[in-house]
Amino acid sequence: MRHKAAATGQAAKRAKARSRTARRVLQQLFEVDPATIDESRTLADFEGCNLPNTAEALTPIAWRTRVKDRVFMCFGVDCDLDEPLSTLAARIELAERGVCCTVTH
Repeated sequence: MRHKAAATGQAAKRAKARSRTARRVLQQLFEVDPATIDESRTLADFEGCNLPNTAEALTPIAWRTRVKDRVFMCFGVDCDLDEPLSTLAARIELAERGVCCTVTH
């Protein structure tokens, strides 16, 4: 019983850390701070949001390319804009700990 409670506590800590990471990603990429984070959402859900330090209007393809480039530059990971934020946040956390992860299709 004690092991199960510890596992539940660890899972809650990981979920909270992923939520913080997802919030940090959204703040850095789009300069938005949503009141709540729905980790099932994707970066593609924010398509059309203005990107900081971008003067020109971007086509949808240019926007997607720019976001993918920014994720790589800021966090050192490749991403699929249609992957859940929870997955991206987990990969960023691993990368920050020195673990290399790649997106496979």
